[in-house]
Amino acid sequence: MLLPALIVLLAVGGLGWLLSRQDSAAHRDLIREARTADALATAREALLGYAATYRNREHANADFGYLPCPDLDGDGSSETCGTKGQTSIGRLPYLTLNLPDLRDGNGECLWYAVSGSFKNNPKPDALNSDSTGSFQLIDDAGATRPLAGDQSGRAAALVIAAGAPQAGQSRSAGPARCGGDSEARQVREYVEALEAADAHGITPVRTSAGNDRLAAITTDDIYRQLKRRPSYAGWLQQVIQASADCLASLPAAVAPERVGPVELGRLPALDKLTGTCRNETLRDAVANWAEAMRYARCADGTDCLAGIGRRCRGALIFGGERADASQRRVDPADRLVTRNYLEADTLAALASGQLGSLPTTFAIPAPDRPASADIALCIP
Repeated sequence: MLLPALIVLLAVGGLGWLLSRQDSAAHRDLIREARTADALATAREALLGYAATYRNREHANADFGYLPCPDLDGDGSSETCGTKGQTSIGRLPYLTLNLPDLRDGNGECLWYAVSGSFKNNPKPDALNSDSTGSFQLIDDAGATRPLAGDQSGRAAALVIAAGAPQAGQSRSAGPARCGGDSEARQVREYVEALEAADAHGITPVRTSAGNDRLAAITTDDIYRQLKRRPSYAGWLQQVIQASADCLASLPAAVAPERVGPVELGRLPALDKLTGTCRNETLRDAVANWAEAMRYARCADGTDCLAGIGRRCRGALIFGGERADASQRRVDPADRLVTRNYLEADTLAALASGQLGSLPTTFAIPAPDRPASADIALCIP
């Protein structure tokens, strides 16, 4: 039994020695793949860090969570990209991300595509943990490959390693460090996975097309990174409180429904309100999260709600993240439905006029768990 085993070991060892001596094509391919994977991972982490610190990066009047536009002119920096809601693809803006000009295993600079619902310039109407990406991954059989971490199963952004040129692709050196055309517009000379670029709506991404390598970023990736920051819960609490302060005059709710003693509906248009929610440093964040809030006021004008230690004439309720898949918040019509935000216990508390059982402080149980508890702030 020992002799056959020894022969096998010698054979395997000899093959390994021979491959190493010949610097085999397989070995070179492995090195290229490892370099590509490392570049994609580095770029992905930098983009997540950018989103998690966006308000701190010379954007004192903005909310967190935004991703940069691509580099469209080859200078390594992010630009304004397209119109509101439009996807955009270009080179990875490595200077904006404080990175070197990352290259894949074939020496090509990385490409980057961002959904219109996450890009920073021009910004979407609302960006929050319910925002959905626009990149739908499709396998070689034409079936969709849903991504965990996005309620619609799509990516918010992609980092793309183009690899070596494929048949029919023509690439020429340019004046910028990453070469290529000066405006990084000739996407099809590099990227095969994207069927359409600079589009509105869903953008199909064929994951098996050509030799592209992809790294995806989802909504959960972005907000999980944010929830790891010790200051993030306090920031959202500030946003919620500012929204409540602007309702002190008890304006009419939008599309109210009667729930016990209160009229419960959506927040009035923010440009109709006055107070801290309209401060320059909070306006963007309040607008981003308003759709996750509901507003109740006593139908008879009294202080019909019992808060903690005081009576309330109204309340602001923040719905938090989705508790489960039954709270669908994908389409505009979904976001009009109060039960897609507020839990049954919250609606029962409002119906009985008792706010005291509901939390008043936003808390994050863990970065990988939804912060789904409803928050109710008294409006005295």
